[in-house]
Amino acid sequence: MIQSNLQRVIVGSALVIATTALIPIARQTLRPVVRDLSKQMKYFLVSAKEGLEDMAAEVKFERMKKQMSQDMLIDCDVEIEEQTGRIFH
Repeated sequence: MIQSNLQRVIVGSALVIATTALIPIARQTLRPVVRDLSKQMKYFLVSAKEGLEDMAAEVKFERMKKQMSQDMLIDCDVEIEEQTGRIFH
């Protein structure tokens, strides 16, 4: 039992020493990777946002164009009726 506890203490101490040695190395190695990933994610989000804004603008334009087309047809019908009514009266 004492030997088992001693092994646990030795292994735990070795892990603490290894961790304190590896953390600065891991930090130096992972920092550029995380920065690059962050930049790529920002680019992706900006691109996706612009794409969605473009699609929304196109939909709004098509709706506006359709509405204006309908309004012009109504105006055109009214003008023709008024002109034909004046000619025959």
